[in-house]
Amino acid sequence: MMRGSSQGDMPKYAVRSDSDKARICAANNADLYQAVFRAHGLPDQRTSAFWSSDATAPPYYSNMTTLDPDATEEQLVEIGRLTDRLGRRPGLKDGFSRLDLGNKGFQLLFSASWIWAEPHRISAPAPQDWARIRDAAALDRWENSWKESGSPTDANVFTPALFSDPDIHIYGRSASGGFDAGCIVNRSPEAVGISNIFSLTGTTQAFRDAVSLAGVAFSPDLPLVGYDSGAALDEMTKLGFKSVGQLRIWLSDNGS
Repeated sequence: MMRGSSQGDMPKYAVRSDSDKARICAANNADLYQAVFRAHGLPDQRTSAFWSSDATAPPYYSNMTTLDPDATEEQLVEIGRLTDRLGRRPGLKDGFSRLDLGNKGFQLLFSASWIWAEPHRISAPAPQDWARIRDAAALDRWENSWKESGSPTDANVFTPALFSDPDIHIYGRSASGGFDAGCIVNRSPEAVGISNIFSLTGTTQAFRDAVSLAGVAFSPDLPLVGYDSGAALDEMTKLGFKSVGQLRIWLSDNGS
């Protein structure tokens, strides 16, 4: 069953503003966060203003993501609550670049753009050398390649419990008994998200392949969304995506 969405009553083919699209992107990303945390058995909570968790976050994940650009007061209250609960300032994703946290003990890690491609805007057959990851051994090999591509950690970020979630697909491109490229695709009521694209070959084909997979993984009638910056954003723009909003990632200024 697909998770809830803040825009769930909007007609499928309604004309949306960029601000509406950014909200849908943020909601889809929060759905992925929720799935990853719950696959670890970690608690979480969600309101119309934010998603958050009181637990120690897996590497590369934040303790909070914002879902409403106009709910900054409620979000600041939750940041304070999480700080008290965790005993430190939480890492968080400001989904609309609305929170000014530089003078509140946080440092900006990076900024990025929410990206959006309309349904049917991108059409390509699924690449034949990719496969969906369906067992723990394959997931372990996939994650090792993901870490090698630029996300080092000793922890296991993605657990086999994700296989039981019908809205999460993990894909890898087979190579020499392992995987030399991969991505994650997640479905929400109003969008299909693409994330964690990686490649060990140094080519940009993985971006095109990931987009092709996302287009056929669930529904061709849903837009494709995600967030990127730098060279990755350039590649996704070449593939037909457009920026629809800005986000920022904040960490505690003491590095915790």
